[in-house]
Amino acid sequence: MFIVSCPVVIEVDLKFKGTTESEDEGLGPLVVPVVCFTAMYSHLLNYAYTSKLSTLEFTLGYILSSVEATIFVQVIHGSWPDGLRGVFAAFTTGIGHERIVLLDSRGEKLPITGDGDIKLSRRVVSVETSGKVIVRVNAMEGDQQVAAKETIFNPLRASSSKGELEFSFCTIEVNVFWSLLSQYPEC
Repeated sequence: MFIVSCPVVIEVDLKFKGTTESEDEGLGPLVVPVVCFTAMYSHLLNYAYTSKLSTLEFTLGYILSSVEATIFVQVIHGSWPDGLRGVFAAFTTGIGHERIVLLDSRGEKLPITGDGDIKLSRRVVSVETSGKVIVRVNAMEGDQQVAAKETIFNPLRASSSKGELEFSFCTIEVNVFWSLLSQYPEC
């Protein structure tokens, strides 16, 4: 068995967002060392750190052998209705179907370009080479789900994959571009 210890440092600067940048209020910086090690399986590491003013909770996924999935979504037919909340998420089957939010419009207008491209807040997820990635889109009115569609992709070492989500009001094309990550990264 080969064990590698590599200290990773996560640095976070939490702020209350003001109307302007000068009105932002800091909750204080947090610097956290995370010790990673070589394991024989993929798993999640959950952390919680408390300061005087806040608690930061985060989850780190240790994925044994993975590829990087870069996700793009585009409305190709119809249109996304104004006032309809969009929640775009990815799930990987390798580590407990943890939901990774790509975009939650939270009642705001969905950020769509003139070409129909939806501007995701996050595009990249790591996928275990022996797993799958599920891309799910929920259409919601407030907190009530109106419709939900998903498409499943098998990971590739390179190239791209395409899927479509057909809603009654529009069709969304999902493109995933794959790139190989090192199975044994150096620390």
